[in-house]
Amino acid sequence: MKTLNKAQMLRFIDESAAVLDASGNPVNPFASSVWLRNFVAEVATDTWDILVPDARGGGPHEQSLMLLYRDGPASTRVGALSNYYASLYSPMASTASTASDRKGAMASLVRELSNCRPRLDVVNFSPLDAESADTDALASALAERGWFARRYYCFGNWTLPCDGLSFEQYLGTRDSQLKNTLGRKAKKLLAAGTLEIVTQPEHVDAAMDAYDAVYASSWKQAEPYPNFVRNWAHRCAEQGWLRLGVARVGGVPVAAQFWFTVGRRAYIFKLAYDEAQSKWSAGTVLTAHLMRHAMDVDRVVEIDYLTGDDGYKQTWMSHRRERVGLMACNLRSAGGLVAAAAEAAGWARRRLFPRPAAAHA
Repeated sequence: MKTLNKAQMLRFIDESAAVLDASGNPVNPFASSVWLRNFVAEVATDTWDILVPDARGGGPHEQSLMLLYRDGPASTRVGALSNYYASLYSPMASTASTASDRKGAMASLVRELSNCRPRLDVVNFSPLDAESADTDALASALAERGWFARRYYCFGNWTLPCDGLSFEQYLGTRDSQLKNTLGRKAKKLLAAGTLEIVTQPEHVDAAMDAYDAVYASSWKQAEPYPNFVRNWAHRCAEQGWLRLGVARVGGVPVAAQFWFTVGRRAYIFKLAYDEAQSKWSAGTVLTAHLMRHAMDVDRVVEIDYLTGDDGYKQTWMSHRRERVGLMACNLRSAGGLVAAAAEAAGWARRRLFPRPAAAHA
């Protein structure tokens, strides 16, 4: 298992791009080498230890990786190399192509993790795809290696499968309120302003200036990593992924949405509108404009609204899936035993005194 600092990890990502971006990996832009470069460059600090269990097996070119981190070498608690910017964590990147090979690769990675010295007490894997074979393989491998792993709910994820669907066909399936709002507000906004979708690298900074202006006038708190979103926009544009929408009225930006499209899937990453200009319903009109582009120009097979069960997402999307975490406690360490006891007690308490289930459309 490798232990890398920030500078070493940036080099490692470049060297391991073929593994990170292997076609057999489950679809996840937040596990791509492009995303990871930006994440490590903008979020990681010099105090981080980035832990990389690394397994080789099967054929001569088969390699598998797991990406984790801890804040300081003394910490025995480790987490996924991810944070709230990413809506999905992949517990393994591998060139293994078959389900059985991937399961074996996951077992090898967990074995490496278990052999870490000094022993790790707790590893928190999240957010994971609740239905992924890799998630099941991770849970099984942890149990076989003497870890207590509790699965917990993270958040809902709303999507729209749309392979072969035109925007007009899609709009015909929406409720009359949305269709009437779009009919009235789009005409009004376009009479007074413009809608733009920026895709090219040379236009990113001007569009991000507009995005930042809207964001500052919105209800949202300031970004904790000021350069993260802008630099991600640049990286997306360089890859041909960027779909950065801006609505203007009288030349002034009133709404902005940052989408990116990878492998015929569109991801709605960031959005904001100027609350003082809410009469234009610019956010709604801009969403429809970007959805039309995704369906009719990019011909995507899915649109993903990423993190959360916000009501407005259900207006546009049709399917819901869940993201979960695995809290893994090492039963071969004293700290892991204490953590496992606390996790088990919490689980029992929640079973005895469950919270009311949230309602979903």
